[in-house]
Amino acid sequence: MFENELEEKEKINIFDSISGSLELLCHELSNYELEGADYLLKIKTKDISLLDKSKINYLYQLGYIETKGKIKEIKKLLDD
Repeated sequence: MFENELEEKEKINIFDSISGSLELLCHELSNYELEGADYLLKIKTKDISLLDKSKINYLYQLGYIETKGKIKEIKKLLDD
């Protein structure tokens, strides 16, 4: 989920509230951890929750494909 895509969702029960809170916490923690990154690959994950482990292989493949497409740019950055 992109930072500008965080939505206010209606909380139906306590589990929805907890899930929403954890998702927001993970999002903010990710932003904090990325502040010192030298290079960042953005992968479109709009429809995948931060807590959805069932999509891990799909996300790995997206990351692999994105990295292959940017490998020359990454190597150039490392050489500088």
